[in-house]
Amino acid sequence: MSAPNSNVEYLELTSDSLAAQQSHRHVLLDIEARKRAATVDVPTLPNDVRDTLRTWGEPIRLFGEDLAAVRDRLRMVMARWEVWKEQQEQGLVDSQMQLPQPMQAVSGAVADEITETTYTHAMPELIKARKLMCDYSLGRSRYRLEMERQRRRGMVRWTRSKKRARLFNKEEDGDVEDAGNLYSEAGLKEDSLLVKKLDDSCERIYKSIRNQALEGSQYGDVRPLSAVCTSYGSSGNDAAAGRTPKLIATGGWSGGIKIWNGGDDNFYSSSQNGDVPSDAAPLDLLGAKNIVHEDRIMSIAMKPYLASTTSTESMTMVATASIDLSAKLCTVKLNEDANIGDSMEVENLNTKDNKLRYDIKEFAHLKGHAARLSSVAFHPTGRFVATTSFDHTWRLWDVETSSMSEGKELLLQDGHAREVYGVGFHPDGSLVATTDFGGVVQCWDLRTGKSACHFLGHARRVICSEFSPNGFQLATAGDDGTIKIWDLRRRRPSASIPAHTNLITQLKFAHSSSSQNGEFLASSSFDGTGKIWSTRDWKLLTNLQGHEGKVMGIDVLDGPRGGVVTCGFDKTLKLWQ
Repeated sequence: MSAPNSNVEYLELTSDSLAAQQSHRHVLLDIEARKRAATVDVPTLPNDVRDTLRTWGEPIRLFGEDLAAVRDRLRMVMARWEVWKEQQEQGLVDSQMQLPQPMQAVSGAVADEITETTYTHAMPELIKARKLMCDYSLGRSRYRLEMERQRRRGMVRWTRSKKRARLFNKEEDGDVEDAGNLYSEAGLKEDSLLVKKLDDSCERIYKSIRNQALEGSQYGDVRPLSAVCTSYGSSGNDAAAGRTPKLIATGGWSGGIKIWNGGDDNFYSSSQNGDVPSDAAPLDLLGAKNIVHEDRIMSIAMKPYLASTTSTESMTMVATASIDLSAKLCTVKLNEDANIGDSMEVENLNTKDNKLRYDIKEFAHLKGHAARLSSVAFHPTGRFVATTSFDHTWRLWDVETSSMSEGKELLLQDGHAREVYGVGFHPDGSLVATTDFGGVVQCWDLRTGKSACHFLGHARRVICSEFSPNGFQLATAGDDGTIKIWDLRRRRPSASIPAHTNLITQLKFAHSSSSQNGEFLASSSFDGTGKIWSTRDWKLLTNLQGHEGKVMGIDVLDGPRGGVVTCGFDKTLKLWQ
C-alpha cells in the first residue's frame, strides 16, 4: 500500500493569485496603519516635512496636495513602517512581503542611531561662575517667594473667605517668626492693605496704558532699526534706578548703536559747575557710535543698574549681536567735554566738532560662533552675557575678563537640533530659556548645567522668550503669531494668546519695580503693531499703531511714568506714554 500523499502534486500559484495575496496583505497593513497614524509624531514645518519625505524615499509633493495632505501622507508612511516592524518581530509577516527598499535604509539608520547625554568637565572659571550665580539666585528667590507668600496670604484675607482661608494654616507659616501673630487683626490689616495697594496700583497702570498715545517719534538711522532696549534696575532695584538716567539704546542694519533719552525728568547730571538739571527732551540723541559691527545688528541688550551704580561711574554697558558672527560689549560713560545744550541730527554724526553727552567705546569682542548670531542678553548680575546663533548653540561669556583681543567664553552649550534664536534669563538668575527654529523651548539650569525642562507647542519657529518677574511664568512667541505662557511649576502651558497676524519679534514684561510690579506684557510684530497685554487675565489693553511697516523691537521704560518704546523697519524710534 502506497503512502496516501505520494501522488499529490503541488502547483505554484499563478501571478494573479500572488498579486491578489500581496494586495490583501497590504490592505490589512493599511488598516492597522490608519489606526496607528493618530499616535505618530510628524514634523510641523514644511521644510522638515519635505526633508523627512526625501529620507523615506517618498515624493515630496503629489499633484493637488496641500501642506496638510502632505503631512497626512507622511504620517501614514511612518505608521505603516511601525506596524510592519512590529509584525515582523512577532513573526506575522510572510517572507514574500518585503519592506520597500527606501524603508529598509531608514530602518537601518534608526537602528544605528544612539541617543545619549554626554557631560564634559567644567573649567575652573565656569565652576566659579556657577557658584556666583547660585548664591545670587538663592538670595533673590528667597526674597521673591517671601513676597509671594505675603501677597497670597493677603489675597485670602482680603476676600474674607473662610473657605479659602482654610488653605493657609499655622503649619505653613511655622518657619516665620512670631507665627501666632499672623492671624491677628494687625496681620490681617497689614496684608489686606498690601493687596489693596497692589490692586490700586494695577488699576492706575491699566488706566494709563489704555490712554497711552504716541508722545514722540525720532528718525533713528539711515537704514532700518532692528533692535531696541532700555535701562533698568537689577531685579527691580528702585534705589539704583532712581538715581540713574533712563536710557534707550538702538541698533540697526547700518551696524551702529545710538543712545537716546528716555524722558527722565528727575535725573541730575554731573558737570564741572555742580549738579544741574538735565534739559534733554525725550528721544534726544545722547550718544552714538556709527560703526560697531561690519554687518546688521540683530539684537541689543543693556546691562542692568546695580545698587552700587552712581552717576559718576560708567553709566551702563551695551551688548550687541550681529550677523557678522560676533558680539560686542560697549561701555557708555558721561562725556566730560560735552556741552549739555548741544543737539545733533542723525545725519551730522560724523562731524568731529560736535560732542554728545555720552561717550560709547568698544570694550570686548566676543568671537567663536560658527554662524550668524541671533540674540544677546545680560544675566541679572551683569557679570555674564549669553548669545545664540544659527550654529545650533548658545554661549555664555564673562564680561569682566573679556577684552577686544579675546572674549572669555565660559560655556558652549549645544542641545538644539535647529538654529537657536531667542534667549532670556530668569529674574533670579537661576535659569535661562533658549528657543529654536524647530519650535522647541529649552530651559537650562545655570547652576548645574543641566536641562531643567523643555516645552513644545508652537507650530512654527520660536523667536523670543521672556521670563515674568513673578518667577514662575515664561512667555514665548514666534512665527505663528501666538504668545504662549508656560507655567514652570506645572511644566505645562497656562495660556495661549492669538496676539498678532504675523511673526512676533519681541516680548517684554513690565519691570518688577514697585511702580510696575510686572502687571503687563508688551509685544511687537511684523504686522506693523505693538500690543500691551494684562498679565492678570491676558486681555488686550491697547494697540500701538504708528509705524509704517514691520515693528522690529519693543521695550518697557522703568519708573513711575513708565512708557513703551518701539523701533521699526521705517527707520524710526517711537515713544508711547
